[in-house]
Amino acid sequence: MGSTPHPYANFVHTVQKPARYVGGERNQVVKDKDDVAASVCLAFPDIYDIGMSHLGTKILYKLLNDQVDIACERAFTPWVDMEAELRKRDLPILSLESARPLTDFDVVGVSLQYEMTFTNMLTILDLAGIERRTIHRSEDAPLILGGGPVATHPEVVAPFFDAFLVGDAEGRLPELVRTWAQDRAQGMSRREALIHMAEMGGVYVPSLYTLTIDERSGLQCVDAPTDERVPARVQRAHVENLDAFPFPSNSPVAAAEAIFDRMSIEIARGCTEGCRFCQAGMIYRPVRERSPDQIVDTLMKAIEEGGYDEASLTSLSTADYSCIDPLIRRIMKKLRAKNVSLGVSSLRAYGLNEGLLDEIRSVRATGLTFAPEAGTQRMRDVVNKNVTEEDISKTAHRVFSRGWNRMKTYFMIGLPTEEDEDVAGIVETARRLQDIGRGYHRKRAEVVASVSSHVPKPHTPFQWAAMDSMPELKRKQRLLNDLGRNFRIRVKTHNFQISYLEGIMARGDRRVADLVERAWEKGCRFDGWDEQLRYDKWVEALEELDHIDPTIYLGTLPVDGGLPWDHIDVGLADRFLYKEWKRTLKNKLSPPCGKPVGDQVHHTNIPEAEADHRKLVCYHCGVACDMTAMRDDRIQFLKDMGAQVKPVAQPMVAPQLQKLDRKPPPRPDVAQPEDMVRYRLRYTSDGLIRLQGHSDMLRILPRVMRRALLPVGYSWGFHPKPILSFSPALPLGTYSVGELVDVSLSESLPIEALLQRLNEASEPGLLFLDGRTLHADESNIAKRLHAADYLISVPHVDRKQLAGLALTLRTANEVPVDIVRKKGPKTLDVRPSIVDARTMPKSAWPTEIDAKPDGPILFLRLRQDIPTARPREILSTLLGVEGIADTTVVRTEFWRLNRAEELVSPLAIPEPKEESAASPTEDVPLPSALPAR
Repeated sequence: MGSTPHPYANFVHTVQKPARYVGGERNQVVKDKDDVAASVCLAFPDIYDIGMSHLGTKILYKLLNDQVDIACERAFTPWVDMEAELRKRDLPILSLESARPLTDFDVVGVSLQYEMTFTNMLTILDLAGIERRTIHRSEDAPLILGGGPVATHPEVVAPFFDAFLVGDAEGRLPELVRTWAQDRAQGMSRREALIHMAEMGGVYVPSLYTLTIDERSGLQCVDAPTDERVPARVQRAHVENLDAFPFPSNSPVAAAEAIFDRMSIEIARGCTEGCRFCQAGMIYRPVRERSPDQIVDTLMKAIEEGGYDEASLTSLSTADYSCIDPLIRRIMKKLRAKNVSLGVSSLRAYGLNEGLLDEIRSVRATGLTFAPEAGTQRMRDVVNKNVTEEDISKTAHRVFSRGWNRMKTYFMIGLPTEEDEDVAGIVETARRLQDIGRGYHRKRAEVVASVSSHVPKPHTPFQWAAMDSMPELKRKQRLLNDLGRNFRIRVKTHNFQISYLEGIMARGDRRVADLVERAWEKGCRFDGWDEQLRYDKWVEALEELDHIDPTIYLGTLPVDGGLPWDHIDVGLADRFLYKEWKRTLKNKLSPPCGKPVGDQVHHTNIPEAEADHRKLVCYHCGVACDMTAMRDDRIQFLKDMGAQVKPVAQPMVAPQLQKLDRKPPPRPDVAQPEDMVRYRLRYTSDGLIRLQGHSDMLRILPRVMRRALLPVGYSWGFHPKPILSFSPALPLGTYSVGELVDVSLSESLPIEALLQRLNEASEPGLLFLDGRTLHADESNIAKRLHAADYLISVPHVDRKQLAGLALTLRTANEVPVDIVRKKGPKTLDVRPSIVDARTMPKSAWPTEIDAKPDGPILFLRLRQDIPTARPREILSTLLGVEGIADTTVVRTEFWRLNRAEELVSPLAIPEPKEESAASPTEDVPLPSALPAR
């Protein structure tokens, strides 16, 4: 871990995915704190795997670090195993980049994406040594600043935050950070500095307002500011031009596998659809699109820099991007040459035409997800989902006729005015889609219906609606599951207990903060995860807090009553949401805004767009939209993409007349496996890279090869993958100078040039040492390894004791070792796998790694072709856990049996038949062959 050991170095390898906690990712930014005027830690209240997929964090990380006087680092909520280890050792949560405590930063920014992360936020504060409640915080504590969509209804967590940045952060956050640091450095009190921030606009400071109970709603609402300089109503911060803040192409590349492990780019913010349940579609108005040229350039730079093999276009409704057709065609032309697939998120049921589906499928058949939201046309009109039965059926034909045999659909239950026939319509819709698919694929076609429970959200037309009770949600889920079994439709439902708690948090007032804190004190963590939810503890907390009545937050709210989020102005006119709520109760649609009257999709070419002078739909929602500029921008985007001609859609073919090609589409630009050149390479695992699991290395090495611009060979099929073969998995935390990988290239390269290019594109700690070209008849490395060598530095054991232990390992009849695997703990006799064990001189320690031996060295040669244990597990059983503290393990070599039954290195050139494979020892030579099997 470099010259200074990481504070977690002695134990982090014992937890799940240790790479979540130590940083060192490619493209991370590390600044000296003495060289900047202000510092920020972006603390994401969920695990690394989710936080590293969050686009907002990527945007703000680059935005802040681009400021020469600001340093920005990251932290994430540790998983439960890591939290336990930190508490056991009384260690704080640290930033990834410089391993600094969060108390060292001027500002700790928390992105609130989801109400069920509230307890995770308290975990971060507590592990950081920061008082949970603002009123208890010292004068020199960091500013705890909240943001994200939940900042538009923040009262439930208001007691824990000093301030909230409401709305788009790009144009405001650097200024706020800089101002806070300057004010505090100049001796301004915490309260005065907060007032100064509130004056700047877009900032809500809860401690500067009084509270009152509204007589009509019974909810605790924000009344008035306590200082005349503070605005009575907080107006959101707003970015008009997204191109002024380019999406980052060089974000840190996730070390541990992220939930969405691909290069995703935000192509637009806001949405034209106006779905009445969708908070994001309301608070992010109006729609703002990034220019297509910027999208293409950023995406390709990020692909080359990160080495990703999958890209994704992301927005609230990606198919509504005004030039989505020519944009995808331009992107796919570039991605195809790199064997990179494209995913498109958030599709409406009529989102992409046949030609675009063919483009997306041309590299790899990525999954497609569609969201009809409701099972009947009446309910789709209620939620303002501008989708018809015909649209949904047409989409199914398009998808299944293009070779896809699986479709995922999203629905909701518990919507206002819903009846049982609407619930049953979900399964009936999925069944109809599956029947269409089976017309093309027979029984191979599958439609999955994922069904969540509707939670009424603030700042939406449904904010006054009652939420279904838990018994009612349970009954509806049972109805869905019964119908799913009858019709053989796979139905996936969301935990209604989580939805019930989310409803309380979403429409709660400041009193509910007591519930969040009490539940956290009872051990509640990661409440949005089914396997982690401790609903009984939430119930206990509710029973202990008699001043909190869940029914007032979950029932119907009066439209003329006060609401806990009324003091936050998200830009909507006061009567707009009410009018949409009235249209809901009458089953009336509101056509998509910003589009020509009568159209659902944008034009795909310049002539049609220029010839269309129809008025664009506008509901005067309160957000000022320049319709003329919107139309002009769309035409300019089409010009940027060179969309002169209308794309010719391939005709739909009746399923009974079509014989689908089960083979992948022809790719003359891709080499056939028999034409490829194979290499065997040896590389190190040093520094932080040794904390990567084997599954992580399966992602990292291909990325390194893509960054090195190597002509990597791919498998042939619908899901092409790089042709690689790896040596056995390296135990977490183990160093190595002998890891092996077989790689196939479509072109021949000299070994020296191959190693140079790989090392220039590699990760810290991953160094390619040597290699050779494989003969045509040589089998993959994974099939030929029989043993591996390990050197182990054991600092807490003297040399004589270690020699005795080595003798025991060599001569004992059995060596029982306690191990823990996925199926649970068990005891394994490892004696059959021990080829040799003895002490070694320090001169045997490899010089290619940074770690140095601290104590006597044990040599182990273990068989790999029969069950065995990891070296640390063997020593832990024999010496005890304390006896192996600070142990350093290095894997040095792999061996295989040649025809003469001798051990030889897989990299040996030529293959020796007479030389021994013995390693230098202090006393007797090592055996050159494995024991008889």
